[in-house]
Amino acid sequence: MHLIPAFPTNSEDTLNDILKGFVVMSFILSGAGCLWRRRRRRQSNHSERHERRDDNSLRRAIAIAIEQRNREVHAGNRNVVQSPYRVPRAAPVDGKLDDVVIDMAEISFDDIELMKESKESAFHLKNKWLEQQLRLKHKLDAKSVKLEVDRNDLFYDSFRSFAKFSGEQLQGPLQIKFKREDGRDDGGLTRHWFMLISREVVNPAYALFTPVGKNRTFQVNSASKHQSHHLDYFRFIGRVWGKAIFDGFLVESNFASTIYKYLLERDIGFDDMSRVDPVYHSSLQWFLDNDIEAADLDLYFVIEEEEFGSIVQVPLKENGESIRVTNDNKHEYLELLCDRRLVKSVQPQLDSLKAGFYDIMPQDVLLKFTEDELELLLCGMPTIDIADWKENCEYKAGYTADHEVMLWFWELVESWDEEMRAKLLQFVTGTSRVPTGGFSGLYGATGPKRFQIIRVYDTTRLPQANTCFNELLLPPYDSKERLASCLVNESSPRSLLRIC
Repeated sequence: MHLIPAFPTNSEDTLNDILKGFVVMSFILSGAGCLWRRRRRRQSNHSERHERRDDNSLRRAIAIAIEQRNREVHAGNRNVVQSPYRVPRAAPVDGKLDDVVIDMAEISFDDIELMKESKESAFHLKNKWLEQQLRLKHKLDAKSVKLEVDRNDLFYDSFRSFAKFSGEQLQGPLQIKFKREDGRDDGGLTRHWFMLISREVVNPAYALFTPVGKNRTFQVNSASKHQSHHLDYFRFIGRVWGKAIFDGFLVESNFASTIYKYLLERDIGFDDMSRVDPVYHSSLQWFLDNDIEAADLDLYFVIEEEEFGSIVQVPLKENGESIRVTNDNKHEYLELLCDRRLVKSVQPQLDSLKAGFYDIMPQDVLLKFTEDELELLLCGMPTIDIADWKENCEYKAGYTADHEVMLWFWELVESWDEEMRAKLLQFVTGTSRVPTGGFSGLYGATGPKRFQIIRVYDTTRLPQANTCFNELLLPPYDSKERLASCLVNESSPRSLLRIC
């Protein structure tokens, strides 16, 4: 069969036959071309479907791998997120870490005493060393731990949230969110949470601590043992304290020095009672200063304690109920009595507190600190130094130190009592406590951040604050009286604190 017809021998029909041949050939070639293009399209579509299918399979495989990795990294904990800010202990500092003073592990207590005569105090040197050690323990890629808590159920909500995490996980920075409230935590909400939770743990409703002495320090309540889960609560409180020091935040309630001594594994005895309960200590001192045999007090080595509404006698030593207190053994009696009151009666609670504290805080870095220094690390300075406050204040957007409104501002602060000053400090920074380094040691979301007063021009508004950056947004009011009225209203407990 010929695709192209042969030329006919008859010349008259040659032209017509040739034309017919070309027409037939064009139809044949056109049909073949269509068939070829159709086949190529089918092959192309088939290939694209395979490619899309492979693409989708690859995407699914990658998504599954990422999800699996996240599950492994976070151990199923969906509350671990990337940290949006750096806590004070992890913030970068000028200079090299090697420049920070001394290796405290090489220094004895006698050497520390000699340092007190040097230019820098022993505590200042130890605090610098501690900051160095803790900064090294904060990982640059640390994940923050997200806690969503209810202000109306702060203690139990925070307790349940902390229980979800290991001590290692809790070494990452906290990110606090209060339920039903808007706001991003760049450090201000965390400072605010530490302030609130430290007040809440001494709430009498929980019966965990009891106030002692005129200075309202708090001691562990021996009656807390009757509350279910009380040891878990004390472990949680210990973790909160350890977290506060580890990250460089402060708590507000003052606790008995014996608690700090127990955390530092120091001996606790008769002399410590004077700081916990001076009135009771004075009555015990009478025993030392007088002849108790002549007084015929008929005392034995026992102590009376309340148990479920009844008074029971607890021996201070073996067969204590048959050992009479005399002038010869009264020192031993008083030491055992104070040990029972301060330690033995609440030892399970203290052990749980200590376990929680060192669940987050490395124990070796605190061994050189005294109980008073540990309290400073945890609670900050006991008073507010106005001169230091003014010296470390920054003025922005038109304010200067000698601006009329600023002169009024400091006159008002100086006229206030300690409570009102603390409220103003809390309003601006999120906490009423001053760091151990004074106002120069204030931190914000991005590192060291001093107290700042920023001018805003709308004098119809009340003062506002950005606690994440220690900023007071203050309009230039036309009189000192108006400034006082607005500050007092905004700093009072009934005011709306605008926390960033």
